[in-house]
Amino acid sequence: MKIPSATCIALLSALAAPIALRAQSPPLDPAPLLTLRVPPVNPLDLSLAPPPPPPPKILLPPKSTRAPHVSKIQFFLLSAAVYGAASADMYQTTQVRNLYWWHETDPLARPFVHLPTPAYYATGLALATGVNWLSWKMAHSRRFHRLAPLPQLAAIAGNLYGLDTNIH
Repeated sequence: MKIPSATCIALLSALAAPIALRAQSPPLDPAPLLTLRVPPVNPLDLSLAPPPPPPPKILLPPKSTRAPHVSKIQFFLLSAAVYGAASADMYQTTQVRNLYWWHETDPLARPFVHLPTPAYYATGLALATGVNWLSWKMAHSRRFHRLAPLPQLAAIAGNLYGLDTNIH
C-alpha cells in the first residue's frame, strides 16, 4: 500500500471514530423515558363517556358591510377639473405642434401627439376617463378610499405642467 492511500484511510477513520464511539456509549441522561399511565378499562361496562365540552366561542366584532362614505361632489368637481386640464393641454398642444421649434419631451405623450386632431382628443379624453374610473373604484374600496383623489390630482397636475411647458 502506498503512503498517500494509507494517509487517506487513517484520516477517514480518525473522522469516523468519534461517531462510532458515541453510538456505543451509554446515554448521558439516565432519567427514565416518558411513562404513560392508562386507567383500567372494565370490558363489561358499555356506557359511553360523556363528550367533551365544546370549545368556547371567540366573539369577534362584526365586519362592517357598509361601503365607505364617498363624497360625490368632490369626485365630480375633480372629474370636471381633470377633463378641463386635459382639454386645455390638448388644445395648447394642437396649436403649437406644427411649429418648427416645438417637440414633445414627455415620453408618455410622444406617441399620441402626431395623431390627427380628432384621434388625439379621443385618446386624451379616454385617458382622463380612465383616471376618473380608477378614482371612482378607489373611492368605493374599503382599503383605498382615502387615497381616491390622488389619481385625479396627479392627472390635473400633469396636464397643467404640460400646458405650462408648451408655452416655453
